[in-house]
Amino acid sequence: MARVDDQVLFSIGEVAAIVGLSRHTIRSWEQRHHLQPRRTASGQRRYTAADVALLLHVKQAVARHHLSLRVAFGAARGELSVPAIQEAGSPSMWRSAADLLSEMMLILDGDGFVRAANLSASTVLGVAPERLPGRHLADLLERSSGRTHVRSLLWQARERPIRFALDMVTISGQRRWTFDCRPIGDDDPTHVVVIAQPG
Repeated sequence: MARVDDQVLFSIGEVAAIVGLSRHTIRSWEQRHHLQPRRTASGQRRYTAADVALLLHVKQAVARHHLSLRVAFGAARGELSVPAIQEAGSPSMWRSAADLLSEMMLILDGDGFVRAANLSASTVLGVAPERLPGRHLADLLERSSGRTHVRSLLWQARERPIRFALDMVTISGQRRWTFDCRPIGDDDPTHVVVIAQPG
């Protein structure tokens, strides 16, 4: 695991272990489905947490819902709506892998309520994992960061990717956190994936 601009980046071997795919399969999916990992100066691939989440989503869609790779990638990127994979709150393989990451990862419904979250989110937000689903993310963030316009930003994230930063007081002290929010699917209500990290 490496850091660039305070963002955690994973090697192809780490991604293969997290997602449960071979390196060969990951490279093949990159070429056929235009996944663009970062590259080091020596040309080695480096993947963001969002890349890992995308690969997990695709793998799950193919395995659980028997989708083709083309359809699974389209659904994961929000280019297609596939009703069978809108079960964002159900236990899945992504959860096990997401719990290994230091970034907060959450899936919200169209109204901004948490449907699923990794252990990092639970720890940072100070809420037990079983008590996060059903809570509004804006309420949780405003509790630790003061009055903000989080509700408005989360509403906008239903339609387009949004990035924002908050100064939050957590168990480890006050830090600035960057939130990347991306919509999943075309339907109303759409789900939103939120990945947050210090910095």
